[in-house]
Amino acid sequence: EYMGRTVSHTTFMRRLNEQVRPPKILEIGTRAVCKEELEYAEKSNIEFLTVQQIRKDGIEKTVHTAKKLLADCEKIYLTIDMDVLDPAFAPAVQNPEPDGLDMHTLLDILCKVCDYRVVAFDLVEVAPHYDNGVTAIQAAKTMFEVLCCIEKTKKG
Repeated sequence: EYMGRTVSHTTFMRRLNEQVRPPKILEIGTRAVCKEELEYAEKSNIEFLTVQQIRKDGIEKTVHTAKKLLADCEKIYLTIDMDVLDPAFAPAVQNPEPDGLDMHTLLDILCKVCDYRVVAFDLVEVAPHYDNGVTAIQAAKTMFEVLCCIEKTKKG
């Protein structure tokens, strides 16, 4: 629940898990997680790769870990939440949080993890009225790169 609402931009992964019951949820680039969310994630077998972990491990180890966690998935639905980025790179998001990823790191991870198993993806949390178009440009670039990476793996 967030601010008295069971459905909001901050609660959708929990609602998804409760209603759809996907076989696996992996969140990459997580930052501000409360105790209740951690307890629910542990109970529900939801995996997190935090920004701190990404910085400590580096991109290659993060990619290796993500691929290992997704190895048994035949199909992947990818949601890219733009507030994974630091507000310096994407200020116009619903929940800006300092100490996020930069674009290079995000795109590097996405392009190394995304493959032919990605059957669909979306990109969320862009609020264009909060800046002069910077975040929308970053979002468009992210979508373009993900599409290219998926297509490249399908062509071999």
